[in-house]
Amino acid sequence: MAPMNTNTAEEVNTMSIFKDERTYRTDEIADILKVDRSSVYRWIRDILDPLPAFRTKENGQLRCSGKDLNLYLLKHKVRPEYE
Repeated sequence: MAPMNTNTAEEVNTMSIFKDERTYRTDEIADILKVDRSSVYRWIRDILDPLPAFRTKENGQLRCSGKDLNLYLLKHKVRPEYE
């Protein structure tokens, strides 16, 4: 008999797509999430609930921390039963 899956809801919620200690460029985020890069920029520019981002230097690349990305995705997770 196969062992039962003992994952709790908390363990499932803490699963991460991005490594917390890393920063990601917008093109990397788009590739990983399989979305257009313009979507990532839209999330960053969202006035009410922006994806936290920073520039590496003046007029440099935009970057997002893996920890912020994981939190943002968890916060915006869709529950199919409510769709």
